[in-house]
Amino acid sequence: MISLSVLEDIVEEHTKYIQREKVIHRDLADEVEKSLDYEEITVVKGVRRAGKTFLLYELFRKHGGLYINFEDERLYGFTLEDFEKLNDIASRINASFMFLDEVQVVQGWEKFAHRAHRRIKIVVTGSNSSLLGSDYSSALVGRTKSYSVFPLSYNEFLRFCSLENERNSFLEYMRIGGFPRIVLTGDIELAKEYLDSIIYKDLIGHHNIRNPQALRNLIVFLLSNVGKEFSYRSLKTVSGLKHDQTIKEYIGLLEDVFLVNTIMRYSPSLKKQARYGKKIYAVDPAFIHLGKRGDADHGRILENVIFLHLKRKGYDLYYGMDKKEVDFIIAKGLRPLKIVNVTYMAENEKTREREISSLKFFMDTMKVPAEIISLYPFKIPDNINFHLAHRYFNSESN
Repeated sequence: MISLSVLEDIVEEHTKYIQREKVIHRDLADEVEKSLDYEEITVVKGVRRAGKTFLLYELFRKHGGLYINFEDERLYGFTLEDFEKLNDIASRINASFMFLDEVQVVQGWEKFAHRAHRRIKIVVTGSNSSLLGSDYSSALVGRTKSYSVFPLSYNEFLRFCSLENERNSFLEYMRIGGFPRIVLTGDIELAKEYLDSIIYKDLIGHHNIRNPQALRNLIVFLLSNVGKEFSYRSLKTVSGLKHDQTIKEYIGLLEDVFLVNTIMRYSPSLKKQARYGKKIYAVDPAFIHLGKRGDADHGRILENVIFLHLKRKGYDLYYGMDKKEVDFIIAKGLRPLKIVNVTYMAENEKTREREISSLKFFMDTMKVPAEIISLYPFKIPDNINFHLAHRYFNSESN
């Protein structure tokens, strides 16, 4: 348990610190702010260092309340009973909002939230998609409104860096990614520290990982091969793991901490989808550079950036492989809406023909429109939409 006086000191210290910090607007803050009028508990989830804390800072500075970060080492040993002390502090300072940052470290926090959310608006953040995955979280079903925080989008990157939207700016975004601290300092070496933090705090520290080195081998391989099809069986050799099921479980954990996203090969049959291979994309380009490759694969990095953009838009995403291959099939459920190919630079006729013929094949098969995204322009048929990569994010068609 934590004494009331210590909690008061921490709350006061956090309040003063937030007021001093430089806070740059995040686009998602507008959506999250709307939820402050709802009775439901607002849940903000995302990978470590993506900016969840500063999103809360932005809301706190506009609306006030009580803010506390449970990764503060002084809160080690915080229990359910200590929430009542926070309630007392909130009442004393007349707070209408309670911002609980990285709340997943407190076992049973849902019990408090369930009991208190009608008296005070509660906003929580967590670095784990299973934030509501405990045995008693069923009490919160229908009582939460969830949002996902990604590292900076390209448009946010431009805002943070005060840059114009041009090709060189986009190339810089591909190089350093969107983790806010890396963007503001230019220190891409921080990405390794972030990855280590995820591995040791969120994975090894919270799960029964019997072979940590195999887990790291798996992570490095996947980050080195974003956008490439894999099967669980094919990953056994590179990881050193012996069982398909263990690999499946490990990848599930990587998704759970938002390190990677998996998409499936499209089929109108769910049974066939389950049998097909899959593809992995990283949560940020900075992590791709930590993979083991002889040269930077700009095409894969660009494809990953476009994937993240489409993911933020909330689309259902698949890839297509049926005689030909396309990078993304945008769908609503299992109903295809659009086909997308991504190429860094179609420098020769063979590459251009491959990209266009693949799109034509799936256009004819699925009867949906198609588009191609590239960093550099080239001529395509009139029935296929073309986007320069750095302009795609402001296009009305996507």
